[in-house]
Amino acid sequence: MREYTPEQESFREDAVAVVNAGAIMIAVVGTWTRPIFMGVIALLVATFGYFMSPRSRGGHIIAVCLITLFAILETWLWQGKHII
Repeated sequence: MREYTPEQESFREDAVAVVNAGAIMIAVVGTWTRPIFMGVIALLVATFGYFMSPRSRGGHIIAVCLITLFAILETWLWQGKHII
C-alpha cells in the first residue's frame, strides 16, 4: 500500500475544494437559468466531492440543496417564470 506524503494530501484537499466550489457555482447559476436542472447537476457534483474526501461531513450537499431551493422560489415567486 502506498503512503501519501503531506504534499499529496494537500493536492487532494485542493482538488476536493475545487470540486465543491464548482458545485456551489453551478447551483448559483441555477438562479439565472433553469434551477431544477442546474440543481440536479450541482447535487451530483457535490456528491462526487463528498465521496472524494474521507473526512467530509456533507455540508456542501446541504448548501447546494438550500441554494437550489432558493433559486426555485426566486424564479417561481418573484419572476413568475416556469421552473422547468
